[in-house]
Amino acid sequence: MKLEELSSYMDRVIEQRFEKESSIDISKHLSALDEQKLDKQIFRLKRKNKPELKTYRTFLLVQINETETLKNALQWVAAVKNSLTDPETSDLYLIVISENDVFTIDESMRIEATESFCKKYVQRGDENPESLIKRTCLANFSVISEDTIQIDPVNTVFLKTQQEFSWFDAPVQQIWKEAFNSDDNGNELLERIR
Repeated sequence: MKLEELSSYMDRVIEQRFEKESSIDISKHLSALDEQKLDKQIFRLKRKNKPELKTYRTFLLVQINETETLKNALQWVAAVKNSLTDPETSDLYLIVISENDVFTIDESMRIEATESFCKKYVQRGDENPESLIKRTCLANFSVISEDTIQIDPVNTVFLKTQQEFSWFDAPVQQIWKEAFNSDDNGNELLERIR
């Protein structure tokens, strides 16, 4: 997978739910923190349905072609995290891709399991942009069907809850999905699902 391929796919995925940061000053600053001149891109996004929020999610996309370059990418991520202010430091994501399957699936999963600095997603084998992005927080909720129940834990739980509680019908489930998809937390989330 190439960086341009992933970037253009992300542009299509985010257009309905997110907007990119209009000012490029912060992205330029974050990019300049990379001393190794990695092949990279930065996406700073915020939800369209929450215009009052002034914070962004920062996605760092890096294409590497040898395992040693991962160390450089992680050093850049650490510098970016130090440069961001709270609460944006908790919304930092690294997506690592390569054209030549640098990491085995086991290595990819091990890298993703360590959440120091940020949440990480590593391309697994010849994974395409669609399947990679489906594993991130950018993925849309899917519609309940017999096929998706097995792979979508939210739909599985909704189906089981609907079987146990008749009031948890499709309209209520939609409200809950929208709540889970929002940036609400705590009491705001509770008010939304009541």
